[in-house]
Amino acid sequence: MRALTLLALAAPALGAFAAPAAAFPLPQAPEVATVQTVAGGCGVGFHRGPWGGCRGNGAVYVAPRAVVVAPRPVVVAPGPVVVAPVRHCWWRAGPYGSVRVCN
Repeated sequence: MRALTLLALAAPALGAFAAPAAAFPLPQAPEVATVQTVAGGCGVGFHRGPWGGCRGNGAVYVAPRAVVVAPRPVVVAPGPVVVAPVRHCWWRAGPYGSVRVCN
């Protein structure tokens, strides 16, 4: 009876050692993500700025085509004179520090 009891207690332990080990498991299929972020949520041609707003990626350059120009007589005339208003700027106190104000 004692041998039968020892065998009953040792059987689960021997069964655990007999389980096959997966030394080289088969490769699993990669999981597909359901959410894909594109350009930070701003769309094509835009990216997130330093404060989280959407900004353009820059100017798009298109190379011009070759243009054939026939020589014409050159007329030199003075261009119009543009007088821009003078900007007057000063500093004033704001809620988060000093602020530059111009008119």
